Amino acid sequence: MILDKNAFGVRGFFAERAFKATFRREGQEAARDLVRSGFVGRDISVYIHFPFCTGLCPACPYVRYIQKPSLMESYCNSLIEEVGMYGRLLKDLELRITDIHVGGGTPSLPDPVFYKRVLEALGEWFDLCKGLSFGIEANPEDLTEDKVFKLREAGVNELSIGVQSFFRENLRTLGRRHSVEDSIDAIENVEKAGFENVNLDMMYMIPRQTVESWVEDLELAAEYKPSQITTYPLLIVPYRPMYSLMRRGRVPEQPSMREFKQMYYSAVDRLDDHGYKPVRYYSFSRSPWEYSTVEREMVGPLLAFGAGAMGFPGRCEYVNTCSVREYVKSIARGMLPIAGIRPVSKEERGIRWIAERLSALKLEFEDFEREFGEKFREFTRRTGFSRALTMQRLMGHLKFYEDRIELTRKGLFGRNLSGWHFVLSVPCRIVEEYLRTPWPREVTVP
Repeated sequence: MILDKNAFGVRGFFAERAFKATFRREGQEAARDLVRSGFVGRDISVYIHFPFCTGLCPACPYVRYIQKPSLMESYCNSLIEEVGMYGRLLKDLELRITDIHVGGGTPSLPDPVFYKRVLEALGEWFDLCKGLSFGIEANPEDLTEDKVFKLREAGVNELSIGVQSFFRENLRTLGRRHSVEDSIDAIENVEKAGFENVNLDMMYMIPRQTVESWVEDLELAAEYKPSQITTYPLLIVPYRPMYSLMRRGRVPEQPSMREFKQMYYSAVDRLDDHGYKPVRYYSFSRSPWEYSTVEREMVGPLLAFGAGAMGFPGRCEYVNTCSVREYVKSIARGMLPIAGIRPVSKEERGIRWIAERLSALKLEFEDFEREFGEKFREFTRRTGFSRALTMQRLMGHLKFYEDRIELTRKGLFGRNLSGWHFVLSVPCRIVEEYLRTPWPREVTVP
């Protein structure tokens, strides 16, 4: 099997017809007005995209480029300036940042001083909440003892380490440049530096991987007692080399759908044995803490900076150009680097809110009514979404109570399938289209 967007059968067929979004390139004034009027609350999250890498993994679906020191320096300076541009645009809204998340690319690549500059720039224009979460994704080989202490000094207080696997053959298949020993050193170094909130990313559905070897990988990860373990299947997109390598037989195909299900429930059960409870269908924590900005990515308000970053204030959604060179030029000209933007209705945001809450296993009706000013059942009937929820209840995926809905054990894998199909069909399709040309006039997904 190849785990691309066509691997999900009937579920994928109907899901692709249930959602459609069209991003358009607007003039600067129109884009600024949409963003400024788009925020649904004062408390916001920030996403920053750092696209540079020392090498390119053959399956990575995200916006990434080989590092070039001069371009990387220009990019960092441009990103600081982009923060100021949004600060000036939004200064009267009194926005307050609750958390910052940096993805990539390889966010652990730059000198930690860059993150100190980011924090200072954000603090100049926005209120920073007390107890602000500032997390970055990190490659193990970058987390030397010296660097992790400098990251702490720069204000970073959460780390997500891309271990992926503790087996060398899996790392070779994935094209990763770090070693198993690098992962062990990184985990030990972040503990020495006093990081309390640490996530380990672990990957399954790797070619030649078995259910048994996946369980052993999780056992090894759990021995280090990180705060959270996040499990990702290897997703395959047509615009990266892994797709053609599998199609041509240069790399074996992935485990079967049956093994996918076995791997998933093995993770749920084995991590539970070690005290890790699911906080989302794919992430497991030893405490209520969660390393994630998924909630605000789905429902807003999320402000995003950098090439390829996707922001969602709540009433609109935007995508920055995926070209680093065009991003830097745009900032130099005093222009927001928004390549595509679209309005988002209350109805769409409400359905996204429901999907996001069910991804986190439980939905409280009172929370929905507080957020949207409408009774949950009235909203789902009015939008027709009640039919989808009823179908999931009849399938045994959801359990309805007087005041809430909860995901069942059976529903966990169903949500796992739906969630990863959405990632392949929407965010990955957006990246695919915006990598084709820096400033497309219009992009429709899926």
